Amino acid sequence: MAVFAANWKMYKNLAEAAHWASAVAAAPHPPGAEVWVFPPFTALHAVRAAAPGLLLGGQDVAWADEGAYTGFVSAPQLRDAGCSLALVAHSERRRYAGEHDVLAARKIAALWRAGLTPVYCVGEEQEDRLAGRGAQRLAQQLEAALGELGGQPPGPLVIAYEPVWAIGSGTPATPDEASQAAALIRERVARSLGPLEVRVLYGGSTSPGTAAAFLREPAIDGLLVGSASLDASTFLAMLEAVRTDG
Repeated sequence: MAVFAANWKMYKNLAEAAHWASAVAAAPHPPGAEVWVFPPFTALHAVRAAAPGLLLGGQDVAWADEGAYTGFVSAPQLRDAGCSLALVAHSERRRYAGEHDVLAARKIAALWRAGLTPVYCVGEEQEDRLAGRGAQRLAQQLEAALGELGGQPPGPLVIAYEPVWAIGSGTPATPDEASQAAALIRERVARSLGPLEVRVLYGGSTSPGTAAAFLREPAIDGLLVGSASLDASTFLAMLEAVRTDG
């Protein structure tokens, strides 16, 4: 069952969000496909009202369930807003908000406490890739965060592999590179958390022309789509490319 996850980042007003959601919900999807949407917090209700069948996610979450934390949004608040998921440690959160892997572990735990699914984002920088230490960097991110959690997790886990060098570049990783990273991710998750059915998404300059190739890889369970998800027609073209593939 393929996942198509749209991360809108800091785009869309309420009318634009509702229009996108209505258009995507009404269009044909590949058999068994799941569409997840990560709107800005301000647009969560608009998407939920326009397309209640789409799975909603928060773009971030606080580590605490409540408290004097101005500007933060907790996992119980996300659940109350209709969310089933939330992104954790997206590369832009790491870059601009200084998030680190130990903080990511606290956020993952907060989501599990609320009954939500964490989507933990990992990925190597261009300098890691050029130096041949991309796999090492992925392993560090996974072990630093998941090693903090201890024991069998109380809920599902999704890992989004987003090579930072590919995001917004127009040049994605190859399907084989993404598949190798997914295999490493599953091995490291098992090492930290024991046997766990983890879903792995690929994100990084995906497009209608590349979506089907990534999803032909058995190790890739879906796509986390950034800029190509902003226009409903482009996002739907990705779903259509997969629906008609083969």
